[in-house]
Amino acid sequence: MESAIQFNIFNSIILAGIIQGLVFGAIVLGNKKYRWPATLLLAAFIVSFSLDNLQYLVEDIGLITEEDLYAVWFLPFELLSGPLFLLYGLYVIAPDRRWKPTDKLFFLPFAFALLATTAHKIIYACVPIDPDLFFDVEEVLEFVSLAIDLSVLFYLSFRVYLLGSNHDVPNPQLRWFKIILVSLLTVSFIWVCITIADYFYNTEYWYLLYICMSIIVYWMGHIGIYKFGVEQERKKIRDYSIEITSHLTLEKQKNEHIAALEKLLVGERRFLDPSITLDKLAGELNLSKSHLSRIINTELHMGFPDYLNALRVEEAKLHLRNPEFANYTLVAIGLEAGFNSKTTFNTAFKKATAMTPSEYRNGALT
Repeated sequence: MESAIQFNIFNSIILAGIIQGLVFGAIVLGNKKYRWPATLLLAAFIVSFSLDNLQYLVEDIGLITEEDLYAVWFLPFELLSGPLFLLYGLYVIAPDRRWKPTDKLFFLPFAFALLATTAHKIIYACVPIDPDLFFDVEEVLEFVSLAIDLSVLFYLSFRVYLLGSNHDVPNPQLRWFKIILVSLLTVSFIWVCITIADYFYNTEYWYLLYICMSIIVYWMGHIGIYKFGVEQERKKIRDYSIEITSHLTLEKQKNEHIAALEKLLVGERRFLDPSITLDKLAGELNLSKSHLSRIINTELHMGFPDYLNALRVEEAKLHLRNPEFANYTLVAIGLEAGFNSKTTFNTAFKKATAMTPSEYRNGALT
């Protein structure tokens, strides 16, 4: 009865998030198509986060006492969040990354904390212990966990920044992960302030922090799985080798520079690279940007952006007509055709064909 009295709207929201996180983890961990390091790490991170919230929630609603929580039931799940998120982030930044034996070292803080809390439980079962000792240990673990989490977030933010500053390796698909990192950094900073204030002044603002953090984490889980699905579709499209023959190729080349340009773009399929620019091509052809631009306009009767998009639209058409890719997302097809977002894909495709990609696919497959 007492637990029902203490069960409020905030607890209800937190419990709903915990259930969602555990169900999400069970689905991902139990599905063979998600047996990839990145998704397994994401699922493990969300499950550990949910279990950590669950043990605090059980105490908060009065099902167990605070002393029993730390003396009997408590497990340091909070020290799993940092390492799991770090490894997941490294896979997001570098999808081809391989598991390294040294990755296990990231879990040493959790292992030490698990040994320490287990020793306390054994001692508590054998001899009386001042309950304040448990609370002091929990506060130490809280600060250690926050320090690890902030270090991980700053490190991953730095890695993403370096990747973004490298114009030769653009990755517009990391934009969602940047938003996650900024959001988590903001909430974690507030969490540190609240933890310090709670230690000295016994403040109570945990509900809103738990809810905000839960929203970010569970949203990341769903976006992460969606992005994983897109990447898997892109790999299958990439593996399905297609020899593209553009309708823009001239029957009789009158300009050697255009022939060299088409050899680079079409022959070597460089048009699929979303980072390709007129500057890069001009440099490879030993021409000035302005001279190459004039040649393209004169010989092909269109600007370089339109020519590049026309090649990509032709590539996308081949995939959209392929029944094997009938259920693939338009995002995956657009990205694999060289566009850097679904919006630019839709815009360029409609400009070239007067149809949206979905309209084209529906007409081609019916």
